[in-house]
Amino acid sequence: MNPDTTNSRTRAGGVPIPVRRLLSSVHQAKLRPATNPEYLVSRPRLNELLHWAVGTPLTLVVAPAGSGKTSLLRDWVAGTELPHTWLSLDESDRDPVQLWLGILAALEVIAPGCAVPAVDVIRRQGALLEAVGTLLDDLEARSYDARILVIDDLQFVDGEDSVGATLAIFVQHLPMWLRVVVASRHVPRLPLDRLRARSQLTEVRFSELRFSQEEAAAMLARLAPDLPVNRVREVAARAGGWAASIQLAALAARSSHAQAGLDGRLEDGTGRYLENYIWHELLADERPDVVDVLLSTAVVDRVEPDLARVLANRADAPELLELAEERGLFVARIEPTGAFEMHTLVRDVLLAKLRRLSPERFTEQHRLAARWFEEHRQPTVALEHLTRAGLHRDALRVLADQVAGLYDSGRESTVRRTLDAIPASVASVDFEATLELAWCHLLIDRGRFLEIVEFARAWADDILELDPTLLARLDVLRSIAATIRGDWTSGASLARSALEGFGEEWPLDPLGQFCWNLVARNIALSEAWDETGAEARRTIVALSVLPERRITLEGTRALGNSLAGHPVDALRVVAGARAASEVANMTILRAELSIAEALARRELGEGSAALPTLLELADSDLEPVPYCRLLACLELTRVWLDDGNLVSAERAFGQATEIVDTEVTGPCSRSWLARTGTMVALAAERLEAARGWAAQVEDPFWTGVVTARVLIAEGELGPAGDALKTVEPRCARHRVVRALLLSRTAADAEEAEAALLEGLDVATEQRMVQTIASEGAEVVESIERLAWKVPPSWLDRLRRAPIPDRPASSAPTLELVEALTDREYDVLRMLPSRLTLREIADELFISVNTLKSHLRVIYRKLGCASRAEAAELARSMASLRWRSQASTMRRR
Repeated sequence: MNPDTTNSRTRAGGVPIPVRRLLSSVHQAKLRPATNPEYLVSRPRLNELLHWAVGTPLTLVVAPAGSGKTSLLRDWVAGTELPHTWLSLDESDRDPVQLWLGILAALEVIAPGCAVPAVDVIRRQGALLEAVGTLLDDLEARSYDARILVIDDLQFVDGEDSVGATLAIFVQHLPMWLRVVVASRHVPRLPLDRLRARSQLTEVRFSELRFSQEEAAAMLARLAPDLPVNRVREVAARAGGWAASIQLAALAARSSHAQAGLDGRLEDGTGRYLENYIWHELLADERPDVVDVLLSTAVVDRVEPDLARVLANRADAPELLELAEERGLFVARIEPTGAFEMHTLVRDVLLAKLRRLSPERFTEQHRLAARWFEEHRQPTVALEHLTRAGLHRDALRVLADQVAGLYDSGRESTVRRTLDAIPASVASVDFEATLELAWCHLLIDRGRFLEIVEFARAWADDILELDPTLLARLDVLRSIAATIRGDWTSGASLARSALEGFGEEWPLDPLGQFCWNLVARNIALSEAWDETGAEARRTIVALSVLPERRITLEGTRALGNSLAGHPVDALRVVAGARAASEVANMTILRAELSIAEALARRELGEGSAALPTLLELADSDLEPVPYCRLLACLELTRVWLDDGNLVSAERAFGQATEIVDTEVTGPCSRSWLARTGTMVALAAERLEAARGWAAQVEDPFWTGVVTARVLIAEGELGPAGDALKTVEPRCARHRVVRALLLSRTAADAEEAEAALLEGLDVATEQRMVQTIASEGAEVVESIERLAWKVPPSWLDRLRRAPIPDRPASSAPTLELVEALTDREYDVLRMLPSRLTLREIADELFISVNTLKSHLRVIYRKLGCASRAEAAELARSMASLRWRSQASTMRRR
């Protein structure tokens, strides 16, 4: 087809697996034009017109069905020397993601590798405009001579708003070398006036496509060579230049029942004429079995041989379609797939006849087609057939089974369109359908999901004998709803109740498969995840029989380890699951892995690496996992508190408060909010507000902790210690927090040191850093006095971590000869560590000689003569910390 075709194929192996997997959903037959039949007449005047037309970025070929648009473009691309690629659209491309996958697959032919960055963006839901921008940037960076992209049958997708928006951006910002030729039955919703004003548009309309008298006569002579010359001229004159009518007239002329004339008004109101003409002239003398196969397969626009056998209920259906092609009945085989296509006009007439004369058969044919496409993993097409036939209950069943995969592959619009087509009455009289309807709304409309679950719960109360399986499914949905609302305790209880209801059959039920994931998630969010514990092990073993559910468990494991104070274990799980999450493209898994990684990075003292993820999650619309967004906002609050930025901390906390007040309103999420609110109030020295927040914490461990924090702030160390002694830690992080606070409330130094060492043993074993640093300068200074008892590498990370409210040094104010630069501060804060000069230089990405030069300047400015003196001064300088978050990000 063009010089790059071979190269693009040989490079295909280098395309990432997720990209290849998504692009493989595009039928290869759509990426090549079919061969024109021999009876078509070449039209040099139109080929010449197209040759000049592609001098502009966009060429629009607009004319009614059967005007010869596709035939013209096929003939032109067969003769052009310009590198080109082709994409035929159909009704499955109404999904904007599917459309753009097709465009990207086509562009790969003339611009190998261009699809990779765009597909990466498409896999993030709601990012189509960003993906188009990424694609345009990639194409703009290439230096090619003119190349052509042909998009045929745009009318199938032009009615979708999201499609129009992305195509409008694309055609307005094409690179200099790319020409786009679009064929459509009607004027597409593109900014044509703007493109005309810029001289970026050439249009070919029906007036140009209309067959001349000579062209029509030549085509008729080929189609009906026995037709008398005078009859050829008469038919050609009355055909009105319409390609389809010329072909129909030729076939009629060959028929023993052909009539003497045509209606001539072919452009207007042709439906009834065409129906009569096709049935009485085109098909009247054809074999009944051929006509029946055409009727049976008319419900699909492209029929595979196996699908034809199913729809016609006969093994010879493909052979009969071949016979129809030979007879010129507007059926064409698509090579090399072997599928058949029927001319749209003929197909529409057959469908109208089938629907009118046999509504039951019309419905059954759509049902058979839907079942075939469902079995062949094409749920989007299956759903289209079911909704067209009004089989709404079946459509809901298929959607419930496929909704997660559709959502995760970016086909949210398919989910919404199908739900919009299903009447409310379908679920109002069928309890099982109500549960399926709720499940379908989970990923796209959290509020509607919660409403339907509550409706189902109330309905279940009125049913005297509810099937145990349906009751168990309801418990699963209620467990999800409780988790979404922020009540993991109730969520865990409901998930366990559902498991009891399913019994040993839980792996076989589509909702039962989620039970153990829900149990695990609620353990994780309750900060009780322990991989050595019986419940966690039982969950892991149970899900080992379901590989897909086992993959999703990895996000929960990572989050559980992060919240429980096992950051290294969390990052190990994230690293193992990241590839799987991208290949499988699971929304909830990716969200949980992202927040888990951010929490773990910050715990390890890598705050600059965690901050971008936290900011992104806080501003994301995480529809099915709002607790991830809440966690991000609360962690950002703590980031700013540790950095001494109270204004930013209160802003992030305000965002978290809004989430809890409006979305995640349950008692567990409110406890999360309240314990962070206590910290914010204490940082602002608002003790009354801190007491108010502490009173709202319902978690048995954190209630004692926040109470103790308030009492410590009030100077009531004895009562604070008493409050701490009553709490039961559930994880490593709890044990560290409790020990650190006990060290601050101890009656004497020996008791304080013992408590501190107890916490340090756990913290250093798990490499927890930020939990220690966040307790403040007093605790960190106490650790400095015990520096010889902790690992040097861990202590160095602690010294780098941001520490809130570091007290001013009691040493005399330093009279600096000259202010230190940011880089000199970086060097100075490393001096108290046990790192060698070579190790410090490596950490700062500078040479040893450069480091020594910095040291000489630092010694001069501090008025000291050695590293030991400078290190002592560094420990006493209250301002020795990251200068700002921006500089931190820059240095990292």
